[in-house]
Amino acid sequence: MLKILIVSFLFLLSGCAAPIIITGVGLTGVAVQETTGKGLADHAVSTVNDQDCKIARAFNNQPVCQDANTIKLTITNTSTNPSSVAEIQSRYSQ
Repeated sequence: MLKILIVSFLFLLSGCAAPIIITGVGLTGVAVQETTGKGLADHAVSTVNDQDCKIARAFNNQPVCQDANTIKLTITNTSTNPSSVAEIQSRYSQ
């Protein structure tokens, strides 16, 4: 057990663990971005300000932080009728 601790300590001390830690943070950031649409920094700023913040809004001349209780809804009319349950079942049943 002591040998494992010593080897682990030397591994961390040599700087070889830095790429692993950075990769882990990078993968976490990608996962958060894909899941929520906001990066880790956006979530940190949102938490501190208790608002919905997204830094990329600044590039579109929009306020970075918006009231979290405000919901913006966009309705798009595609002029198509929804499929019925029978139509969907007939398409996918084999």
